[in-house]
Amino acid sequence: MYLFVYGSLCKGERNHHYIANETCLSEQAWVRAKLYKSEFYYPYIVHDETEITFGELYEIDPKQEGLIDRLEGYHPEDSDPLFKKEWIKVTTQQGEFEAYTYFGSDGLQKEMEITSGDWKVERLLHSSPVYYFAYGSCMDNERFMKAGVDHLFEKIIGGAHLDHYELLFSHHLSDGARADIGEAQGKRVEGVLYEVNEEALDYLYNREGVYSFHYRPTVVHVQQGECSYRALTFTVISKKPNRAVPLHYAIEIHRGATNYVSSSYGEQIVNMFSKQLPVEGFTEYLEEQTEGGSS
Repeated sequence: MYLFVYGSLCKGERNHHYIANETCLSEQAWVRAKLYKSEFYYPYIVHDETEITFGELYEIDPKQEGLIDRLEGYHPEDSDPLFKKEWIKVTTQQGEFEAYTYFGSDGLQKEMEITSGDWKVERLLHSSPVYYFAYGSCMDNERFMKAGVDHLFEKIIGGAHLDHYELLFSHHLSDGARADIGEAQGKRVEGVLYEVNEEALDYLYNREGVYSFHYRPTVVHVQQGECSYRALTFTVISKKPNRAVPLHYAIEIHRGATNYVSSSYGEQIVNMFSKQLPVEGFTEYLEEQTEGGSS
């Protein structure tokens, strides 16, 4: 039995313990629906084929169904429930699933539309402090310096890793691809964790093309040593097959990663830009760095 959750049952939210022992199939699942915050603060969705709500997909023990029903205030015999349980098509990176979820009833008052379509993002942006996980060119401080925003990214927590994701290059531009992440069991993405303020977030939203619908914000759980952080990062909306990146972008990723990622992950980056998705001129760049370091 599959369950799609988009609010308090999600990872890191207050009711997640109800399904913490169930099998999470996707943290980046989505459905065709519009997301609202109710007058009682909790979120709910309504049918809308033109909008998208992001959430998580679980395979749960059928014995848990009654418990979740009670939590959501759903009773089959109630003619006017607060929430209505319905089946819906859920899209994930692994494919499509039919799952049940809970829609808000007509009686709920719409306090605010959640324009991001993601309750976890909404919650994180209204918390303090806000952490940001960079896995691509935003690991590179020189890039920030050129943009005159390096002062916004001075609070560096350090290197961190994101488990069960892989590094992709799925956003295609005229000169090559840009970095992305995708869910992948057993794999890991490493990067840099920052503490950021509102001005930094505004810069990131513009830089990542959120308003032009290239990337979307998402919340991930990253590890740094024994510490776990809920962090904002960005992922490509319309993913395409991996493609080589331009030389300047490969240099930014390599340069930014040098001080923060593990040696093995650094070797993966070098191997990718040298062999898997070869970047013209990258080998020469590495040779120059080696010569410069030995002089």
